[in-house]
Amino acid sequence: MDRFDYVVVGGGSAGCVVAARLSEDGDVGVAVLEAGSRQIPPQVAHDIAVPWRMALVQNTVVDWAYESVPQPHLLGRRIREPRGRLPGGTSNLYYMMYIRGHRSDYDNWAYNGCPGWSYDDVLPYFQKFEDQEDDTSPLAGKGGPLRVASVARHEPNPTSQAFINACLELGFPPCDDFNGPYMEGAGWHHVNIKDGKRHSMEAAYLSPALERKNLSLIDGAQATRLLFDGRRCTGVEYDRNGTLERIGATREVVVCAGAIDSPKLLLLSGIGNGDRLAALGIPVLVDLPGVGENFHNHVLIPVVCVASKPIPTPRNNMSEVALFYKSEPGWPGPDMQMGFVHGDPNQASSSQPPNVMVMLPGVVRPLSRGWVRLASADPLAKPLINPNYLAVDADYRRLTDAVRLARKIYATRAFAEWVQTEVAPGTTFPDDRLGDYVRQAADSYHHQAGSCRMGEDSMAVVDPHLRVRGIESLRVADASVMPAVPSGNCHAGIVMIAEKTADLIKAAHRS
Repeated sequence: MDRFDYVVVGGGSAGCVVAARLSEDGDVGVAVLEAGSRQIPPQVAHDIAVPWRMALVQNTVVDWAYESVPQPHLLGRRIREPRGRLPGGTSNLYYMMYIRGHRSDYDNWAYNGCPGWSYDDVLPYFQKFEDQEDDTSPLAGKGGPLRVASVARHEPNPTSQAFINACLELGFPPCDDFNGPYMEGAGWHHVNIKDGKRHSMEAAYLSPALERKNLSLIDGAQATRLLFDGRRCTGVEYDRNGTLERIGATREVVVCAGAIDSPKLLLLSGIGNGDRLAALGIPVLVDLPGVGENFHNHVLIPVVCVASKPIPTPRNNMSEVALFYKSEPGWPGPDMQMGFVHGDPNQASSSQPPNVMVMLPGVVRPLSRGWVRLASADPLAKPLINPNYLAVDADYRRLTDAVRLARKIYATRAFAEWVQTEVAPGTTFPDDRLGDYVRQAADSYHHQAGSCRMGEDSMAVVDPHLRVRGIESLRVADASVMPAVPSGNCHAGIVMIAEKTADLIKAAHRS
């Protein structure tokens, strides 16, 4: 059995960062286990690289292609939950919008049992990895490994400008930078695009780090369970081409498998709700009831209009602008995001793509909570996934009101030259029936989080140093540790968590 100082499970957004940063110390050996292959079909690789083809990567060989259990508050529908299965993980699938989240998101983490994770604490880590090309925010980082480009500088679509003008017409303020001192308002996105191509975490972190002799990437290796000596984690068992293999860790194992697969791996390893594990015949190592609980996600819904004249061909990621706003004044920060897409990303490869505009209102401070659980003791079986969308009435009400707002935005003078007719919800759903449309069409925002929650109470899975409670030499570092998902696209927060984790690990082993 090969042994390394550190074994990182998952070569996705967080795992790339943790592995790259730990391998900066030339005296340690680091291995990354990645279930996906580094050999990507040429067409898929092309679709990954070209920003406006982002939706075409879903349901391919590089997507786990998960789906939820039937959602009781969405008419029993199963919702697709795509996750990346290749080096770089879901940073190869996401829509590249770079949003840190609101200051209050992180302050709330700290106030609820995660000291050291307030906004002031984590800001230096955001700045550490950012390489922002413009000066729209005094808080932006420069010279880091991840490119943060301004869409406004790269030939944005005229419909995106119309969206901003429409929001201003309705009285919403402008926002120069959603990651600046003030997040609320309408403005241009910053995106993880470099030289016209997606800047994935594999490109930003992992590929450069693999030039070091002390970092190894083991791809096609799906972790099946963690290995222990008593309650000390000593390595990982994994399936590679149908053969079970083992790898040892002399210092720590860091699980970075994401909000779906990190709790799954802990459960397979006997860490979780003892009664449920026993029912599946899995020996209980630590009865930790919070594993897989608190799972949640942002939820959105499409509002689609046919354009009255041809929309220019996309040049960026098709999602160049947004509006962040409060559903009512009492929220400490925006709880709603109104996205806008000029075209149908799912039809980007069509010779005649539909000439449509899509508004995407979303609840970015959801109150609904669900879970991730094992379907069986088979480590290769997909887990049961329940985001429990719209279980809390406030989420349902806010999303329904947001569809009404999307209609008002389309009805402004600023959009008059572009809007021909609404096709979804359409005339079938007047304003007083929009709640029915919400139940029929609400969907995942693909920002899964919270299933190995950080904290200091009995339902917390990891402590504020991201160490798994009751276990030695084991940490989790990814979106699963978020007590509550940030109020915006969450990739930036995942990278921040990984940067901070690497520093926590280095400090723990500093002689």
